[in-house]
Amino acid sequence: MLGGCADQPLTVTREPVAYQLVAAESCASLAHELAAAYEHTYPWVTLEVQVLNTALATRALAAGEADVALVPWLDEQAGASGVWTTPVARLGVAVVANDSLPLHDLRLGHLYEMYRGRLQEWDGHVLVIVSREEGSGTRALFEAGVLRGREMSALTAVMLPTSRAVLDFVAATPDAIGYVATTVLSGSLPANVHVVAVEGVPPTREALADGRYPLAGSLHLATVGEPAGPLRDFAQWVLSPPGQAIIARYGNW
Repeated sequence: MLGGCADQPLTVTREPVAYQLVAAESCASLAHELAAAYEHTYPWVTLEVQVLNTALATRALAAGEADVALVPWLDEQAGASGVWTTPVARLGVAVVANDSLPLHDLRLGHLYEMYRGRLQEWDGHVLVIVSREEGSGTRALFEAGVLRGREMSALTAVMLPTSRAVLDFVAATPDAIGYVATTVLSGSLPANVHVVAVEGVPPTREALADGRYPLAGSLHLATVGEPAGPLRDFAQWVLSPPGQAIIARYGNW
């Protein structure tokens, strides 16, 4: 009878919560994997992932249409000046080329001339210049590192909506050269595509981390105001070893 009066373990029932996570296209697969792993560990939390380009993701966050964002660049014109942000990883912009192009290393000056429309041929090959669309965080990082405030003026450049579309187009188009976020390089590259080193440095995880690769920036987790409660827990988890282990799988090829 005394045993029956002993204290019983207290079971705490968590109140279910749901949040909207907006992610830039270049971070889509990573965002889905982070959300799934977090929900598995904390089953009372639901993270609904919506994929947009960076400008639209920033605008959705600033307008209260999303609770948290995962983006490679913060568009201040879309309201980013009022958000709290923390870097969660280093990422880069990788230059990719069709295997028909005999180039494996470029200077920043070469890229500047190509995307300004002044360098249109390479070793007898007429270049097909490929870029991302306006509002892309990957494009913003590329232009900041290459064009440095100048506008792209390669009039015949092909504009594509996603990094995956850039990879597919470059793979299918002889003499094409473009750029993608390193987060989409996990696994093998499409046939007929190779990564081009910039200033003698390929965009490896080590080169991004130690600052040797010149086209690099930070992947940001952002909220309106400093996160609290479950959102703070999620931010801390992304920065913890389990979250960082997932992030580390993206960017190598």
